[in-house]
Amino acid sequence: MGVKRRSAVLSGRRVWLAACFVLAFCSQGGAQAEQRIEVTIKDFTFVTKQAPLRLGVATVIVITNQDQERHDFGTTMFDGIPTRVESGGIVSYGRSIGGLFLDAKKEAVIRFTMERPGRHEFRCSIHPNMKGELLLVNVEAV
Repeated sequence: MGVKRRSAVLSGRRVWLAACFVLAFCSQGGAQAEQRIEVTIKDFTFVTKQAPLRLGVATVIVITNQDQERHDFGTTMFDGIPTRVESGGIVSYGRSIGGLFLDAKKEAVIRFTMERPGRHEFRCSIHPNMKGELLLVNVEAV
């Protein structure tokens, strides 16, 4: 193989490696977008849908009350963490938000940045038998 051909092959490999690096970097950037957790209240039960989560990444919890009754989503998960709650056209900000009440057929959105992994319980103070948990596990990039 001639020197020019070998140089062209090496140059082509470098371009390919650079393209792979850029794609991997962009994919990670997209993965760093907002993480989503869905909590549905139905038939006096919390149903949670979530994917593995990363620490230090913006997280949103969407809570939907499909019941005909008012419920509470109370937890200590937000202790000391800046949190934004959107419900019924009202936005509240604060630290250590203990939870929120959700009227029948309404939805609320909680935004925060996950800082503490672990099992975080939540409950309905109106209906003491209603309990659930979120599993906030730190998943590192491979």
